[in-house]
Amino acid sequence: MIIDTLLDLSWQELLDKDDRTSPEEYPNMCLITRGELSQFLVDASFTWKGARRHGIEIEESRELDSGDVMGFFARGHHDRHKFAEACNEYTGADAYYDRRHVKPDDCRHEWWRTVPVSGEPGVVSYHAAEPRSRGAFAVTVTTVVEDYERKRTQRWIDEHHKGRAAGFADGLNWALRMLDRISPEASEELLRLYREQDKKGGAV
Repeated sequence: MIIDTLLDLSWQELLDKDDRTSPEEYPNMCLITRGELSQFLVDASFTWKGARRHGIEIEESRELDSGDVMGFFARGHHDRHKFAEACNEYTGADAYYDRRHVKPDDCRHEWWRTVPVSGEPGVVSYHAAEPRSRGAFAVTVTTVVEDYERKRTQRWIDEHHKGRAAGFADGLNWALRMLDRISPEASEELLRLYREQDKKGGAV
């Protein structure tokens, strides 16, 4: 429901409350009390929130050990845009700064089944299942938080490897400069060995 439609419906509800006469100089004025205005705003807020959830019941998927939120899901295959909007209405996530914010491209359709967690009475985990197999149910899911954490961890690993590579290159350059003074032949041999190993993807 778009905001203009919601406004029209809510305004009409106020107009239809009872027959009230507007002042002659303001024939289009709607006479309402402070309490009616307050209730109108509350009702409009709930109606707007409900409309943005599209009737989709959002649930959180959590990591079993830590209990951290990994993403969100809803039973049934829903339109990805509506599901994303329902997730963002559920969390109130900011589009620019919140890692929980969901975009339609983050969403996918899957089939799951519940599996009891050993040693944890009443606790179940969700596992991928063959479509329409016994015990399977359709879900719309996003692992947006887990994906964000995985990408951040990968960036740390890449930066670490870059740092090590840069350090090795600095050391090699220093060794070559020293060898050029001591033995140009040894310097050339070291550089040749390094290039051969680098092509093979190994270490010197």
